[in-house]
Amino acid sequence: MSRSLVRLPSLDLIRGFVAVGRRMSITLAARDLCLTQSAVSRQIHGLETALGCKLLVRGHRSIAFTPEGERLFRSADSAVQQLQNSSL
Repeated sequence: MSRSLVRLPSLDLIRGFVAVGRRMSITLAARDLCLTQSAVSRQIHGLETALGCKLLVRGHRSIAFTPEGERLFRSADSAVQQLQNSSL
């Protein structure tokens, strides 16, 4: 059964996550989105809280996906790409 639209995370949170995943950098994702690093970090934290799982492993100057993050990134990146392609 599909998830209720009310329970889906905000598209802004997904967009921030996809931007980080595409660049594997919060700093570069923030530049792409014209946001601060702090704002993008809060988006990632908010998405992790909403989903109840860690999506990224943050190291010293490095980021990696958790298994859950990898699965979400593949789906979310594809969905965001479709939205980008359908925009005029």
